[in-house]
Amino acid sequence: MLEIVPLSPSGGHADAIRSIKLASDVSLIVWDIPGPCSVPPRCVRQDGEIIAPLASLRLGRVDGGTRILWALRARTPLRLIVSAGTLGPSDTIDVDPADPFIGSDIAALIDDLDGRARVSLLTALLTSWCGAFRLSRSPAFAEAVQFVTQELQPGNAPAALACMPTRDTALVEFSTSADLGAISSAHLVTEHGVRRLACEVYARKPDRSGRLGLTLLVEGNETTLASGTLVLVGENGTAIRALAKAGARPTNFLRWWGTRRNDGALTEFLVRSLSLKSEEARLAVIDMQARAALPPKAVELAPFQPGAEVDLALSLDGGLLVGGWFRDPQALIAGIDHVTAEATRPLDAVWHKFPGRVGTAEGAGRDDATGFIAYLPHDKPAGPILQPRFRMRLRSGTETKLIPKPQPIDAATMRAGALRSVPLQHATGDLLATTLGPALAEIQRRVVKSAAIAKVEHFGPVLAEPVFSIVIPLYRVLDYLRFQIAAFATDPGLRDQAEIIFVLDSPEQADDVSHLLGGLYRLYKMPMTLAVMNANAGYARANNAGVELARGLVVNLLNSDVIPTDGNWLARLADRLGGSARIGAVGPKLLFEDGSLQHAGLYFQRDARGTWLNHHFFKGMPGAHAPANRSRLVPAVTGACLVMMRETFVEAGGFTEDYVIGDYEDSDICLKIRASGQNIAYEPGVALYHLERRSMRRNGDYVRGIASRYNSWLHTQRWDAVIGALMGEAGASPEGAETAFAGRRSAA
Repeated sequence: MLEIVPLSPSGGHADAIRSIKLASDVSLIVWDIPGPCSVPPRCVRQDGEIIAPLASLRLGRVDGGTRILWALRARTPLRLIVSAGTLGPSDTIDVDPADPFIGSDIAALIDDLDGRARVSLLTALLTSWCGAFRLSRSPAFAEAVQFVTQELQPGNAPAALACMPTRDTALVEFSTSADLGAISSAHLVTEHGVRRLACEVYARKPDRSGRLGLTLLVEGNETTLASGTLVLVGENGTAIRALAKAGARPTNFLRWWGTRRNDGALTEFLVRSLSLKSEEARLAVIDMQARAALPPKAVELAPFQPGAEVDLALSLDGGLLVGGWFRDPQALIAGIDHVTAEATRPLDAVWHKFPGRVGTAEGAGRDDATGFIAYLPHDKPAGPILQPRFRMRLRSGTETKLIPKPQPIDAATMRAGALRSVPLQHATGDLLATTLGPALAEIQRRVVKSAAIAKVEHFGPVLAEPVFSIVIPLYRVLDYLRFQIAAFATDPGLRDQAEIIFVLDSPEQADDVSHLLGGLYRLYKMPMTLAVMNANAGYARANNAGVELARGLVVNLLNSDVIPTDGNWLARLADRLGGSARIGAVGPKLLFEDGSLQHAGLYFQRDARGTWLNHHFFKGMPGAHAPANRSRLVPAVTGACLVMMRETFVEAGGFTEDYVIGDYEDSDICLKIRASGQNIAYEPGVALYHLERRSMRRNGDYVRGIASRYNSWLHTQRWDAVIGALMGEAGASPEGAETAFAGRRSAA
């Protein structure tokens, strides 16, 4: 429906055919014929020359006739012949580019046109004709469009430039009595030209008088949007408004938002739309929500009454991860829903429940409750919504809002929240596959994507052509660094042939580590390199970043709590690579502090859930245990000390970075190397001490065990059939496949 003031037909018609000036070198042929025109009309030059570009438009008149328009570029006088089909009327007209621009001629184009035709004319002017004749910067064309808009919408109804969320985006507000339908385009007409606006529209519900409030998110700044005529073209009509600032300056975005924060649909619109514009816009909507946050709301009544709370609501690109609890002693709760402007989705249709306890409303003691976690996939990203909307439904029909506290937006904190969302014993394979897994996968991608080396510092001279590159990730625990570097410094085979690269995955320790390494270099004169990550992204990302800096032919991935006991250990391990046995990676014997075995190769064994877990051969046996002191091929070796050619590491794609925090990356890369046709070897002739998982114990996300459970599940999803064949599992091994490791587990 077109929102305009209807015009009555004029008392008489102009000439049946006429030429008017549209721009400096663009003319418009206007031909009125009685009755409808059912065939494509023609306009040709009398001399037979081709007219290009040429645009035509047929418009219905209120008297049943047809107004036919042709737009063409005329730089010299032309004589044109127009016709409406072979048997229809025809006429001739002379077009002179020297004719003057007459505003009343432009305004008269509207006369006698029906409502649909008026919309079509304005749309053609703003879209196809403006583009075909490159008129967007023509002041004359802009003036012509202004004449048409003034005829369609007398009175200059206003639209306010309400605020500027960022330097390059603005919010414009106005109301209309008509439903424009889907907006196909938006345009700003000024004295300098016509500009198409990148625009998204949010429509509020009609008020009591039936007027529809519109909020437009447009790209532009205070200068480009200072004034002009705003035209929206919708499927049901157009809206024409005089654009002006709401005051001397647009309102502060936060102040504007503060009066509208209870409009959940508007929040979703702004977050979804702005977050895709730019990083500045994404941060603006995050700040907007954080500063004007809604008070959290839970239902906490007496113990015998229903209660509920949503305490986790992570808005991800792929979906929404929701966690919380409810208490329903009298079976009054019908369900809990996620509410958006577009749809209401029940959590209870997909949630996983588990028993738990929550604090009482009085703050004394804890009550039994039912915990839940659910994942609702998105058709399109919703953006960083900090407080998604929920409601609790009772069987009586009563509904109560549930509002979570503002949720974190940094990936590391989101990951910690997801890992705390469900007890370890309830993290079933189905829950991981349908709920926690998709969310953790996306969050981990965010963690890794944002992580990079922020600073590189060298201590001592850099080796020109190192043979070995030792890459050592550091995370918080520095207790054994002095002992490790002392062992390196007393090994002549390392001093002249190896570069040592420490990758600090806890950047808050950068100054302390730099000071420590500087002192150790002055003491031992052992050259070292420190690469500081900008954030903690986990074991795989830290090692991959270190190998990117490495220049040696052989890389050694080494934990910071592994201490060599003999000299020339790295060269002896590297000697095992390649050869007729096609060794792609090798690992040494690792010992606990008391000399007992910690590692003599890895094998895989299923747990009660059917998940493959990594196990160490002969763990806990004496270091001299005979079966552990034979060089042999093994399914995998630990990443605590892993040696391979740098080329092999690169060809395998490095460590897979979707394992959370650090676990199973070592067996994963071993399986990738095996898939390339190479083998994995264990070499007991080299022994090192490993003070296992001292740094991992400092990581609160990992202690809970969910990360390890998720990683083992992910590892199994990726390698189930391969590991089954490797370990000789019945029915898993193709004919002729190697199953030599199956019989060795009994000795482990």
